[in-house]
Amino acid sequence: MSTQTKRHAILQVRWGPMAHHKAIIEPGQVLRVGRAPSTGLAVPHDAQLAEEQFEISWSGKRGWMHGMTGPTGMLLDGEQVEQGEVFNGTWLRAGQTDFSVYFERTTPPREPEQPEPSWLVNYKARALEVLRAQRAPLYAVVDAARDQRILELLHESVEECHSLYEGPQGTALAEVAPYLVSLPRKDSWLLEALVQEGWGAHWGVYLLCAQPVIQLRRHFRKFLMVEAEGVESRLYFRYYDPRVLGTFLPTCPPASRKEFFGDIEGFIFSGTDGEVIEIPSQDDKRPPGRIGTMG
Repeated sequence: MSTQTKRHAILQVRWGPMAHHKAIIEPGQVLRVGRAPSTGLAVPHDAQLAEEQFEISWSGKRGWMHGMTGPTGMLLDGEQVEQGEVFNGTWLRAGQTDFSVYFERTTPPREPEQPEPSWLVNYKARALEVLRAQRAPLYAVVDAARDQRILELLHESVEECHSLYEGPQGTALAEVAPYLVSLPRKDSWLLEALVQEGWGAHWGVYLLCAQPVIQLRRHFRKFLMVEAEGVESRLYFRYYDPRVLGTFLPTCPPASRKEFFGDIEGFIFSGTDGEVIEIPSQDDKRPPGRIGTMG
């Protein structure tokens, strides 16, 4: 179980060169935002921002926005204001930049229609145990198209995440895009939520890699589209679906497998029955296998 107790506020840049960038606000702190603030979040590419445009304060339960350039410098949920209370999901515009405010761990999961079978509960517990035991840096690639709950969790978490789409495509498809998520803390409530709510539901896959998130994103973007024999247009390759990855990796040629892994040490994902599957890279001496399979 996650040991995190205090809740943070999160200011996220929505679009543009800094899309998905998050600034984290501790309880009792104030975040200053502008083109070149003395401290806080700098958005240097927006020439219409003042050096210090606005600030967000967070008590741990409630948040407020205070403009620093007068009443004409800010839009809060579409209304021109100088200051006001912000809530989970509040939209802000300053200069040419859109922001969203989120409060950590705010939206509860939906109540299941029926109790989970005991075997799935056990597989989820085993998956968390395996993922938390990894020594290498942990990431996930999750498919926002699978469930709107995925973006709720990503928005309301402090972990760094990036859409694998970019440009106009990234903007238009933000709600159904695959996202690369960094999970540096093994006691992260986000990791626990992704497993407890999404394991066995084809939300995504987990992987181990020492590369920083930007380089790993660049690597994964190379495989988003593939060519298929007899098909003129290129096709989306949904390798972040555990059903697809579980079929692709064991059958692809060694050269293609090596290219796909790159610097990735291994993948961990759900099997068709919820069992934990681990597939290491070719350079790893461990054989691929199923972990915690139940009879």
